[in-house]
Amino acid sequence: MTDAAFSAVTYVGLPIGSGGAHSLGGMSRRAAYEQATSFLETCTELVSPNKYTFEVHEVPDLSRQLDLEAELERRFGQGKRVAVPADRVNEALEWLDDIHPQPTNQWGMAPIWFRAQSSFRIVDPATGQVLPGQNAERFAGAEYVWSVPLGTSDFGLILDNSARLAIDLCIPDADGEMLRRVVPWLQDHLPFKLSAKQWRSWTPTKFGSFKSRRMAAPS
Repeated sequence: MTDAAFSAVTYVGLPIGSGGAHSLGGMSRRAAYEQATSFLETCTELVSPNKYTFEVHEVPDLSRQLDLEAELERRFGQGKRVAVPADRVNEALEWLDDIHPQPTNQWGMAPIWFRAQSSFRIVDPATGQVLPGQNAERFAGAEYVWSVPLGTSDFGLILDNSARLAIDLCIPDADGEMLRRVVPWLQDHLPFKLSAKQWRSWTPTKFGSFKSRRMAAPS
C-alpha cells in the first residue's frame, strides 16, 4: 500500500489563540537568534534577505517607557517600527541585554520587541536542493494562514524579555516518504518541539479552490 499524496502539507506554529508563536523557554536572546539563523542556513533557501526591526508597543496597564523609546531613537532611529540593518543585529542584541529586564504588565508583555523575519523555501536533506513546487502562483494565491500563501514558508523570531518563534511551513506534493525524510530533519534543527495539532493536508477542489483537513503529525 502506498501513501496518499497531497497537494500540500502545512504546519502553522502557532495560531493567535495559542499565543502566535512557540515559546523558547529560558533560552537567551542571543542563543535563540543563533539557533534560528542556523536553522535557516541549514534547512532553507531564503527567498529574500532577512528583515530586522525594533517595534515599540503600547502595553495595556503599563505606562510608556519614554527613556527606552528615547534611547532606541538615539541608537537606531525614530518611529514605532524601526528597521535595523543586518550589520547592526549584534548591536541590537547587545542593547536588548543592556535594557533587560524591561518592565512588563501583569501578562508579561514588554514594550520593545526585536523581530527577525524571513521567507524561505525548504531544502531536501537528501539532495541539498530546494523541494519542488514551492511557488505561491502554483496554488493561485490560496492562503493557509492569514497573509501566507500555499507554496511558501516563513518565520518570525521575537525577542524582548524572552524569545518566541513563529513558523509556517508548506511542503507541496508531500507523500509519506517525503514527510518522513524532511520533517524529522527540520525538527532536529528547530529550537522547539513541533506541535502534533498544527498539521493539515490541502487538496484541490473541482472549483479551483483548496480544502484542508487535519492530519496526524509526520514522524
